[in-house]
Amino acid sequence: MVEKSKELKEKEQKILSNKTQSIYALALLIGFCIVINIIFSFVNFKIDLTEEKRFTLTPSTVQMLNGLKDNIYVEVLLEGQFPAGFKRLQESTKDLLDQFRSESPYIQYRFFDPLALVTVAEKNNRIKDLAEDGIKPTNLRVMEENESTEKIIYPVAVVKFGSKSIPVNLLENSIAGFSDEEVLNQSINLLEYKIADAINKILRVQKPTIAITKGHGESKPIETQDLINTLSPFYNLKWISLDSMYTVPDDIKLIIMPNPSVKFDEKAKFVLDQFVMKGGDVMFLINRLKIDMDSLRNVRAEYVPIENDVNLEDMFFKYGVRIQPNLILDLECSKIPLVVGKLGTGAQTELFKWYYAPLLSSNSINPIVKNIDRVNAYWTSTVDTIKTKTDIKKTVLLSSSQYSRVQFAPVRINFEILRYDPDPSKFNKPNQPVAVLLEGKFPSLYENRVSPDMLKTLTDIKAEYKSSGDEAKILVVSYGKLINNLYNPTQSDYMPMGYNTFEKQLYGNKDFVINAIEYMFDEKGILAARAKEVKLRLLDTVKIKNERSFWQFINVLLPISLLGLGALFFNILRKRKFAS
Repeated sequence: MVEKSKELKEKEQKILSNKTQSIYALALLIGFCIVINIIFSFVNFKIDLTEEKRFTLTPSTVQMLNGLKDNIYVEVLLEGQFPAGFKRLQESTKDLLDQFRSESPYIQYRFFDPLALVTVAEKNNRIKDLAEDGIKPTNLRVMEENESTEKIIYPVAVVKFGSKSIPVNLLENSIAGFSDEEVLNQSINLLEYKIADAINKILRVQKPTIAITKGHGESKPIETQDLINTLSPFYNLKWISLDSMYTVPDDIKLIIMPNPSVKFDEKAKFVLDQFVMKGGDVMFLINRLKIDMDSLRNVRAEYVPIENDVNLEDMFFKYGVRIQPNLILDLECSKIPLVVGKLGTGAQTELFKWYYAPLLSSNSINPIVKNIDRVNAYWTSTVDTIKTKTDIKKTVLLSSSQYSRVQFAPVRINFEILRYDPDPSKFNKPNQPVAVLLEGKFPSLYENRVSPDMLKTLTDIKAEYKSSGDEAKILVVSYGKLINNLYNPTQSDYMPMGYNTFEKQLYGNKDFVINAIEYMFDEKGILAARAKEVKLRLLDTVKIKNERSFWQFINVLLPISLLGLGALFFNILRKRKFAS
């Protein structure tokens, strides 16, 4: 009995010792977790395990945020209860702003609904005030109690610094061929770029200057009103005539040459060449062949376009490109209306594919063309790249589709081509380059052939000739009216760049132009954030419907069953242990 009592006592002491050790271990674990949490509350540490690094800011954005020295306020007008898609956009915006704030304490933000808790009159006034500030609403259709209602929302963030503010549209426009989920995903992809770009612009002490050439048949200001209104808040715009100046003013960083049709003399070319040598950027928007749609309609038989000789071919060749004297035809194209008969007293029209109006796209990862819709162009030509004396980086930004072909001048054009179905086998010249970006140190066009008059002119203005250039960027596009917008003189109104009135569709022309201009001025590399891509991983709706019960069991009942079995197994082991 004494021995049994002694064994029982030793067993109880052992159990007590085990319990004490367990309590100590638990207390130690809890204490360790508390200490770790305290440490990490003061240290910003995170690991992004996503494949596309969706929770990692681009280095250029981080550098900009780290350089902030004053408060930036971001007011997000997307607040309230929304369907899943807009809820995801709302949460993604909040997550991004949290990332911004983790990099810089100067980032402050709030979410609010500008139309909440107001009377009808106040609501209308606020909508009007917001519209005057360039903030436009989106109509959202919501299902409530089996009834469909419309709700006005503002997927907009307003970046504020001092007395300045910049509205940022968080929701991208619809794109042909893209589902609502894909458009929403693209909007989320661009959040970092849009907000970082707005912060970068609002911090500018002085607006950069862009010059648009005139005097050589270029597009008129009224034809580029959309571009002017878009750029004016952020850039100073000037119209210059290269013929009337000896050198380009130092404040001009970019020259845009939109659709010239009159020859440039050697003096104007020399001024432009030296601008490039000093590191100035240029956008050449030029059609190689002169074609007017109205003239084509008025010609009963055939229309033969002539070459658009503006005397810049030698400059292009020196800088690394050649615009071929041809026309690109593409099965991937926009449509034009043609009269097919009479309807009462009026004409009956139908839309036909116009193969000379290719829808241009890109395979490049350059941020200029990342996440933009196709660009609608007319009468384009092939832009070939050429080996240059200096190392010039050449990037094809826009090209025709895989179903394209070319016609070399002289070419006869008429509408008879639309009477017959096209033969796809003849469209065998795929991916013809239309827009090419050149970057590097360009050689001067006038190297070893500067005239005494040119040198005297430079001496008179106390300037020197440069035979090789500083780093510069040149964009050559074989579509002169790329920045043009349609204008209605009777209503004094205009359409945005890239809007096709026949198809009632907005193409990516404006995005391409604005991105290209931003790229020219992007010294901090903010535009790199456009290249970020969060993959859209959609669920298989058919599979969900067919296997709904199975996956409900896997996700709900199976974990509970495993937990119950584990508890039962543990209880059995415990009883056996203490029974022994």
